Amino acid sequence: MLNKIAFLSLSLLLLLVFMPGCFTFLVQAPNPALPVIEVFSNNPATIGSGGTSILLWNVTGANSVIIDQGIGMVNAAGIRVISPVKSTVYTLSATNSTGTVTGSAMTIVTSASLPPAPASFAVTGITAGTEPSSRTGCFNLYANITANGPGIVTYIWESTDSGGYSYTWSMTFPAAGTQKITLPVEMSALPSGPYRVHVLTPNDAVSNSTYYTTCQ
Repeated sequence: MLNKIAFLSLSLLLLLVFMPGCFTFLVQAPNPALPVIEVFSNNPATIGSGGTSILLWNVTGANSVIIDQGIGMVNAAGIRVISPVKSTVYTLSATNSTGTVTGSAMTIVTSASLPPAPASFAVTGITAGTEPSSRTGCFNLYANITANGPGIVTYIWESTDSGGYSYTWSMTFPAAGTQKITLPVEMSALPSGPYRVHVLTPNDAVSNSTYYTTCQ
């Protein structure tokens, strides 16, 4: 009798195993991970009034990425130039089917503009002319050179008509200001005509033309 019961039980078990559709095995898919905000920053973090900063972000695993303060939906990675009128916190929200993560970056706006970068050394003005020399009836060529110094200026005297020119001269500005230069050569060696000063460095600049008459 026990053998018969055991046989029937085994037969029923085998029938259930091989009968299609009797059992359903549910395999639960793993939940995807939350998005990852790899980078969300601004550079520079402090700007002067009217200045600009750059937001930089890189997000992985997100279906959508949104930045507030009127920027809206953006790509998973990118940059954006911002110019807030006051100190502002920017918040990035990255979302997928699992949920949302956020990150923030603050741009501080100072009340006063940042000081401008110092200007490069340059000659800002040249005025040429003639003046009486120590020789009666003769004149010297001169010029006033203005620079935003300090620095070194190199220049030549040149004929406005013929293009002939002198040796290269130099002068040092210990500070911003105006310095006078002269060309005390034998005036009788120069033909009559217009002359000017041509600055070579730190920037290319020329003076007005001044007329010289040969010494008699």
